[in-house]
Amino acid sequence: MSRAIVMAAQGPFLHAWGLLEAYVDVCPDEIWVEKNGGWPVWQQLAHAIMVLDFFVLGENEQLLPVPCDMDALMLRTQDVPALGKTALRDYAATVKARADNWIAGLEDADLARTNVVLSAKLGRETSYAATLVMLASHTDYHIGSCDAALRNHGLPGVFS
Repeated sequence: MSRAIVMAAQGPFLHAWGLLEAYVDVCPDEIWVEKNGGWPVWQQLAHAIMVLDFFVLGENEQLLPVPCDMDALMLRTQDVPALGKTALRDYAATVKARADNWIAGLEDADLARTNVVLSAKLGRETSYAATLVMLASHTDYHIGSCDAALRNHGLPGVFS
């Protein structure tokens, strides 16, 4: 069982996750509810977390219980009460545990294989390697958008 490539590829996801956690810690409440990039900051973070859960779902698994309206998490509506940081952190911890378990189950040989469950949901062939990359890239995308909100207010962002 070889996992050297999986462990190396996990690095960007762990980095993105650290940025997400850092962002929640430093984001002032007034920015938390502010729209940036077309969506409230809290909503983009909650969306990024929910999508991680979606990416790693196995066959016959359901999304973990979500802390707010699914339309809000899917960025279909904005007119919902803001999710608090404590609720987001609790949800994030549960999703992170599922993602960690998914990654722990991967071997290097799996990376070239098709992730059949995610491929069916996305409607296009997606390998396990691509899934692992998407864990980081989708999270980074939303952290970057939210980071701009901090910088727009003269605060340092979490990206360095």
